[in-house]
Amino acid sequence: MKKYWKSLEELKDIQEGSELVKEQEPEFSIAGLSTEEMSNKVKSTRRDFLKFLGFSVGTVALASSCEQPVRKAIPYLSQPEEVIPGMANHYASTFFDGHDYCPVVVKVRDGRPIKIEGNKLSHITCGGTSARVQASVLSLYDSARLQHPLKDGNKTSWETIDSEIVAKLEEVAQKEGKIVILSGSVISPSTLKIFEDFKEKYSTAEVVYYDAVSYSAMKIANKETFDRLAIPSYRFDEAEVIVGFNCDFLGTWLSPVEFSKQYAKTRELNEEKKTLSKHYQFESYMSLTGSNADERRVIKPSDELTVLLNLYNRIATLSEMPTFSTDPSPVDISKVADDLMFHQGKGLVVSGTNDVYIQALVNAINFLLANLGGTFNFERTLMTKKGCDSKFEELVEEMNSGSVDALLVYNANPVYDYFDAEKFKNALDNVNLKVSLGEVNDETTKFVNYACPDHHYLESWNDAEPYTGMYSLSQPTIRNIFNTRQAQESLLKWAGIEMDYHTYIKKYWEDNLFGEQNEYLTFTDFWNYTLQNGVFEREVETVAYPIYDFEFLGTNANKLVTDKNDGLELVLYEKIGIGTGKQANNPWLQEMPDPISKAVWDNYLAVSPTWAKENGFEQEDVVSINGEIELPVLIQPGQPIGTASIALGYGRVDAWKKCLSICSIEK
Repeated sequence: MKKYWKSLEELKDIQEGSELVKEQEPEFSIAGLSTEEMSNKVKSTRRDFLKFLGFSVGTVALASSCEQPVRKAIPYLSQPEEVIPGMANHYASTFFDGHDYCPVVVKVRDGRPIKIEGNKLSHITCGGTSARVQASVLSLYDSARLQHPLKDGNKTSWETIDSEIVAKLEEVAQKEGKIVILSGSVISPSTLKIFEDFKEKYSTAEVVYYDAVSYSAMKIANKETFDRLAIPSYRFDEAEVIVGFNCDFLGTWLSPVEFSKQYAKTRELNEEKKTLSKHYQFESYMSLTGSNADERRVIKPSDELTVLLNLYNRIATLSEMPTFSTDPSPVDISKVADDLMFHQGKGLVVSGTNDVYIQALVNAINFLLANLGGTFNFERTLMTKKGCDSKFEELVEEMNSGSVDALLVYNANPVYDYFDAEKFKNALDNVNLKVSLGEVNDETTKFVNYACPDHHYLESWNDAEPYTGMYSLSQPTIRNIFNTRQAQESLLKWAGIEMDYHTYIKKYWEDNLFGEQNEYLTFTDFWNYTLQNGVFEREVETVAYPIYDFEFLGTNANKLVTDKNDGLELVLYEKIGIGTGKQANNPWLQEMPDPISKAVWDNYLAVSPTWAKENGFEQEDVVSINGEIELPVLIQPGQPIGTASIALGYGRVDAWKKCLSICSIEK
């Protein structure tokens, strides 16, 4: 009888002819068994154990006449027409946490949001969601959220907060001191307008954007080669050949909900579509995207630039364009290059590496293949990644030198997720006024003077423009649970604008977007229908395709070299569930099995079976990495030999102190 294995351990037992495997009985049916026979044969699962435990505890409590808490049901004095007790209502809204974007529909029962689904009216995500979006409803009820404003760690009132912060901001402005709003990526057009209003009030203020996972190199490369400081839109659904380099576009890269929907269209056959796309993946760890590829090639991180240069040279030679000297590719790229050339205009090459020269090479390959204007274009640019690494580094240096007088932190946590967190934390000591506008008392908030807790997005009004000309709205689905206040409301008050944020958004949409459509005659109709649908699109001007500037690569040819080494290379990546760690305290995400490793709750060091065997490591051995962190070993098939990978988003007590390209491991 053929044996199928479910784990590496079971495969080893099968290969070695273990007696344990031989003695395993086939699955049996419980039909016709008595209760006693079932109890003897059926082993309880963890879920069953918890069920039985819960039932028994409840039974004991009732039997012993323990006093139960009194739950009062207070009826509506005047019941709203749209609310029927026990019947759910659905509201269109938008999820955006500075990293992930998704238009959603929120299911609300008896005034409480209980379920989130995708908005099928969105042309971006087409009704899709992700694990993090689905789990975000639980974070609404998280008791770890800040429940009231804090001054120096102690509870205070909003009146005290407003009077003291305004007084200190005006004092800084009078002496022409520097005020900085340090923000995660913002895609809300009305919030961006509030930033401008704030800068009008305080002329020395500026906004610096920071992303926990940076895409800054892509934008710089696009500026240098296409003269566009932006991220283009990608159309995987129009690609016949897809080539990915360390780019988990189905799991975590840029807009995975959107890309997975597009990718699925290229992988299905119907009466009108007779062919499938061909997908090649080059990667340094086992990703969800790599597991779906037709052909997957493993490479070390230091080999990516070399492989891309060889791919570029082959395509450039066939296109009669200049080439660059490089080492031979560690993997064969001839078939990939020929396939891309055969499908010119219908191919797409992408890379998830935050390196300017790698992104510039990817742009060159796509340009030579005539993909610009088809599978990727700049007509609608992606707005969800506004962070600039160099700007943030300049800010840290200015803070260290004492030239920043006030820092307002909004939706960012660099004390945790900046690669040199200790440097940023020390720089905070040199800033006199430090204000946090976050939802939770995170690593950065612990070091500020004032904590002004923001609403949860399900309690908030907001808007979003993820792509140029494509908008969505957020609306509160529940009254704020705690004594919080939306960050935009705080900024409006401190800027001296006596207007609530809901009114501000409506005014912005009336002044700037109502005239961009001709379907509704009155703004009230336009607003109400857009709020009901959740999304709105306007036409954008057709832009001329930019011409690739090969001079950038030519003048930096000496930098197209990667230092070779014989050490173990470390890859840091995002997990499907935990991501950057923003929802690391969400038990739904922690208990969700990783789609590749099936591991839950804890982080681990993934290594290849061959490397583990050569170095004497067993599954779940606890190892020390560079003497700084300890993690269990997970032997992962598909992990390249000579590399190890660790997921971001864990260790919320201390942030990563530095990104390591080479690491040493000891038991």
